[in-house]
Amino acid sequence: MAKIEVEKTELVWPGKFDENGQIKETNRINLPFQIIETINTSRAESEKRKKIGRSLYDFFEPEEGETIEDGWKNKLIWGDNELVMSSLLKKFAGKIDLIYIDPPFATGADFNFKTEIGESGEDILKTQSIIEEKAYRDTWGLGIQSYLEMLHDRLILMKELLKYNGSIYVHLDWHVGHYVKIILDEIFGKENFVNEIIRQKTMSCKAQTMGFGNMHDTLYIYSKTEKTYFVQQYDERNEKTRKLRFPEIEKNTGRRYVWDNFTQAGQGPPRKFGDRIIKPPKGKHWIWTQEKIDEGWKNGFIEIKGNMPRVKRYETPGVPAGDIWVGKEWVIHSQSSESLGYDTQKPEYLLKRIISTSCPENGIVADFFCGSGTTMAVAEMLGRRWIGCDLSKWAIHISRKRLLEIDNCKPFEILNLGKYERQYWQDIKFNKNQDKTVIFQYIAFILKLYGAQPISGTKYIHGKKGNSVVHIGSVDSPVTIDEINLCIDECLAMKQQELHILGWEWEMGLNELMINEAKSKGIKLLLFNIPREVMDPQAVERGDVKFYELAYVDVNLHIVDKKAKATLKDFAMSNIEFIPDDIRDKIKKWSDYIDYWAIDWNFQNDTFMNGWMAYRTKQNRKLELESDVHKYEKPGKYNILVKVIDIFGNDTSILKEIEAK
Repeated sequence: MAKIEVEKTELVWPGKFDENGQIKETNRINLPFQIIETINTSRAESEKRKKIGRSLYDFFEPEEGETIEDGWKNKLIWGDNELVMSSLLKKFAGKIDLIYIDPPFATGADFNFKTEIGESGEDILKTQSIIEEKAYRDTWGLGIQSYLEMLHDRLILMKELLKYNGSIYVHLDWHVGHYVKIILDEIFGKENFVNEIIRQKTMSCKAQTMGFGNMHDTLYIYSKTEKTYFVQQYDERNEKTRKLRFPEIEKNTGRRYVWDNFTQAGQGPPRKFGDRIIKPPKGKHWIWTQEKIDEGWKNGFIEIKGNMPRVKRYETPGVPAGDIWVGKEWVIHSQSSESLGYDTQKPEYLLKRIISTSCPENGIVADFFCGSGTTMAVAEMLGRRWIGCDLSKWAIHISRKRLLEIDNCKPFEILNLGKYERQYWQDIKFNKNQDKTVIFQYIAFILKLYGAQPISGTKYIHGKKGNSVVHIGSVDSPVTIDEINLCIDECLAMKQQELHILGWEWEMGLNELMINEAKSKGIKLLLFNIPREVMDPQAVERGDVKFYELAYVDVNLHIVDKKAKATLKDFAMSNIEFIPDDIRDKIKKWSDYIDYWAIDWNFQNDTFMNGWMAYRTKQNRKLELESDVHKYEKPGKYNILVKVIDIFGNDTSILKEIEAK
């Protein structure tokens, strides 16, 4: 291994340098984005942005406007933020005004959250998905080493995405803050360090056996260059302080003011005030020039009281904000109306200050660990454009609902990476770092548990069970639409009529769509979840591993003339055994499993156009099971796509054809 020349003070960890002593290159891959759903956008608007021809989902076209009026759509992206950011570079390098991130600190709880069931609103704890568990292991599997490597690579991408006068706020706590500060110095430069902010996170803490209770988080602010966009913020005075500091009220404007001292230290000449010449006290001078005094006297900003001139000073917006942010407004309480069940959720007040300080109106705010969506919600309310990203489907769903609660929420899109991680994961993780036999062993293991026999000579089909052929999805990434289409094509080439696909996670929105797509080609397609029990040696040994089809939804459509109405009739989770006993005990009826449903009244085998929706909120737990009436302008046949999202953030779709006469 080449000798590493140490030329500066920096943080070093195993794996930071390659065999030649160079810092390892950040992985960069440019994957296409697919638009999964558009919200608050009409189909007519969407048609303007289409390429000729259609795919099952529209690919994101980067030739959109720079403002909402010019066609910009805010973006909520599901996926690994490293892949998302590297794929954003082509369009957004040097374009983002402000990045705020609240990365996981040092605990698996960063991927857990509380949600509520049905109309009762009883709390349940939603634990990590398989992909989230993998992300946590990658982040903390080797302790601080793997965490720093994860964040280092992502911070490099964030710097490239920032505008020349942009800023980044990195929100951390005592676990890792001191380490990350050194990495930020290295990537952004010590000269571009702006502030260290201390933010109070709780109003009280428990007594400690040793040491003081932790009550604060830390935010590090860095700019990309010395030309930083920054708007001074102020801490508001309380009413009592206002009245003491500014006791007078101007009748015609209602503004508060005070008559203040007119001198400063240092000898100076007398000045004329109206028809009087007044000498300043010894060792003092009048703070204004004669010309300014004449103007102030004329406009009533100067008066004489007790032979001493005074100047009128209006109340300022408040006290210029410092770097210690304390008080109840900086703390989010579990019983707060803002609280959405995330232990790591931050208050809107915090993001309001950050965005108001460091992002101009119509600028772009990005959050690549967006969680419950606070950054996007506040950016929306403040009139900024935004990009949010998270690995959790539930985070994407809860953010979607939160945005919908905002009055006059501007159009936004839900996207993912079209090819996602499968090919990338195989090429990078296995072909370079491990023997290919690892993949074969994994596939053979799952095939055996499913009761299928492995076959050779095929590229995507892995096995056969009876008269059906079988494909096994990768362990670390969702089964995608592209992946299923490749399997269908190979199934047709093999002259097989039934295809089973087994996966841990699934790309959003593919269930009913792909079953119908396969059916149109003469293929019976069955989709099965790989249960978590395959990772439990005792469950495998006992033969307790069972594979279940994806969730089921039934909907009734009522058509009269050109008017349509949809009613949810039934919903079933893929495997009731997946659900912990304490949660199952709280389920009273099938609709308790549903958190949200939406309808595309004219689905055209492309992006889901959200034409009507119903969902539960913290304040209103009732879910409408019957839609509003939709009226078609013209008679004809239409495809209606209904999407249901369950209490764990997973979506299930059903496609039906109707005829409006």
